[in-house]
Amino acid sequence: MRTMGALVAGLVLAVAASGCSQPSGAAAAAKAMGATNLNSIQFSGSGTNNAFGQAYSPGGPWPRFEVKNYIAAVDYQTPAMRLEMLRAQGEHPPRGGGAQPFAIDQRTIQVVSGKSAWTEGGAQAAPNPGAVTDRLRQIWLTPHGVIKAALAGGTSPTGNVFTFKAEDRDAKVTLNQENLVERVEYLTTNSVVGDVPVEIEYSDYAQFGDIQFPRHIVEKQDGFPTLDLMITDVQPNAPVSLRVPQNVASAPAPPGVPMATIEKVSDGLWSLNAAGTRSLAVEFADHIVMLEGPTSDARSKVVNELIRKTVPNKPIRYVVNTHAHYDHAGGLRQYVAEGITVITHENNKSFFEQAWARPRTVEPDPAPTSNKPMIETVGDKRVLSDRTRRIELYHTSNHGHHTGQIIAYLPQERILMYGDGYNPPAGADIRVPERGPEFAAQMVQRINELKLNPERIAPVHGRVVPYRNLLMAFNLEGSPKGTQ
Repeated sequence: MRTMGALVAGLVLAVAASGCSQPSGAAAAAKAMGATNLNSIQFSGSGTNNAFGQAYSPGGPWPRFEVKNYIAAVDYQTPAMRLEMLRAQGEHPPRGGGAQPFAIDQRTIQVVSGKSAWTEGGAQAAPNPGAVTDRLRQIWLTPHGVIKAALAGGTSPTGNVFTFKAEDRDAKVTLNQENLVERVEYLTTNSVVGDVPVEIEYSDYAQFGDIQFPRHIVEKQDGFPTLDLMITDVQPNAPVSLRVPQNVASAPAPPGVPMATIEKVSDGLWSLNAAGTRSLAVEFADHIVMLEGPTSDARSKVVNELIRKTVPNKPIRYVVNTHAHYDHAGGLRQYVAEGITVITHENNKSFFEQAWARPRTVEPDPAPTSNKPMIETVGDKRVLSDRTRRIELYHTSNHGHHTGQIIAYLPQERILMYGDGYNPPAGADIRVPERGPEFAAQMVQRINELKLNPERIAPVHGRVVPYRNLLMAFNLEGSPKGTQ
């Protein structure tokens, strides 16, 4: 009996010791997924993606596009990554932003290598120094990048749920029963809505050479899908060599504060260019009205300081928001912080109130404020005027870009200001062959209905040009009033 008891006890201890020696957490995932000897990878597929922050209606889902081809090449050692995507129009008729409507398929190629980032596709690489951190983070959010980053973090994550650092973000990883990466969650940030939860799901794993890789990848941002891919080809340890172009390597670091320039359009009217977007400053008898607060709070702060130097002793009383897309509303909170009233379409009011009340913990808030937002709305029409100036604000109803979109017309100067519809290209060119005519045609139809008489346009995404350029770009000159 003693012999049998000792034998049983020995077996229990052996089993326990064997169980304790089994890897768990990130180490188990590395073994199950074949991450240890994986230095690079290329994977490709197709599916859909969605344009974050470009919803058709405030608070609605992001517009969807067809992804005909998606190719990611990753070098985990440098680290470096090249992402190529060919997109086509996904919604018919087009609804929302994201550079729609597409007239032709659009290809984007984004690259990061070490401390450099750039975009390919033009005559030479276009430096993107401000994108380095975000693109490096994407490397460590790939299925095997998650494991490599977790193991390299100086700790040994255990259990089927653990956290690690993806660049400067805490990421939570969930493994399935086979120790394969099932879900990655982290927070990013946006100037309009603050903290944004991101969730990436990896499923339907299959064997590709010596590794396991998911055949289905789904990403959601702020609860809505942004990417849904079916992976059809995976090449472990594929040759990935991403040399930094000379012009990218020598590109200056992004300025800590956006650079702003100001251009006089006419008496009492200025175009302000900063961070790749434009806004108009309109001088009234005793105050200033800003048309659009786009991009970021940092941009708004710089632009406001510039117009105050140009027109001293006249406060900024209003900022007019053309619509609630994040690139057009990203600088509005700075106006709220300065106690300036925001004018927007009535469809957008509750969205902004909710968005500006959300937590902002990921990064320091660039526009902290205890001010209650002062928001005034436009229904179908609103006029701002005094003895010196008049601005007419009109809702572009039945427009496919956004349900709460307004245009601003200055009848004295015959200038039309708007958010999207036609973005004049640089140089002498007029046409934009990659864009379809639908949104521009809808705006022209609204202009004709209102019997406006614009001579020039002042788009947020482009310089001041003749109104006729818009008509010529989309062959709309035959429409009523189309020869102005």
